[in-house]
Amino acid sequence: MESSSSQPKFDYLFKLLLIGDSGVGKSTLLLSFTYDAFEELSPTIGVDFKVKHVTPGGKSLRFGTLLDRKDLEH
Repeated sequence: MESSSSQPKFDYLFKLLLIGDSGVGKSTLLLSFTYDAFEELSPTIGVDFKVKHVTPGGKSLRFGTLLDRKDLEH
């Protein structure tokens, strides 16, 4: 018997990856998108992950957003 918890709770899944130069506002954009809030943030160290669920037109959408803040300069 299959567990109902193994079934997805959304119709569509979108995965977003935000990359860019240090200090351009990736964390602020992520916070604004996931929590509808705007806030000045200190620099992120490492990786941050947020999830947002929306239901437009009766379809459940899940956005998994990964923010990689680490500078990758050589």
